[in-house]
Amino acid sequence: MKRASVTLLCLIGAIPCLAQAGLLSWWFGQPWSFMQSVGGIRVTGAERLPDGSVSLDVDCDVSGLRAVTVRPTTLNSAIGVGGVAVKRRESTLILSVHGAAQATCTCPHPTLRSLPAGEYAVAYQGSDRQLHPLGSVIVP
Repeated sequence: MKRASVTLLCLIGAIPCLAQAGLLSWWFGQPWSFMQSVGGIRVTGAERLPDGSVSLDVDCDVSGLRAVTVRPTTLNSAIGVGGVAVKRRESTLILSVHGAAQATCTCPHPTLRSLPAGEYAVAYQGSDRQLHPLGSVIVP
């Protein structure tokens, strides 16, 4: 029992360190400052797929070699894109880019099921938990 208590206390004490080391970025997505430093992110359109789901055309490159919306200020070879998460909050689509080692540097096109046609505001939200507007997209 004593060993379990010591282990638990060590784990609880390590949580702030893990948060500093990227746990928040892993859980919530890359922070806005990172996305801006490697060239930005944008949604260029949406496509209704034959099964009724919607694919978003997301343009980003986390290598820092290409400007998407801003000029990159950081070169990055350590973190690739593990995926792009999208959640809908009323008429806003909120994106977050999740990093992964040994992954491609460009964003895949995320797919959403049960998304009604219409115009949606698009925003980015990473580990800083702030919404950063990216514009809008029309879903067919």
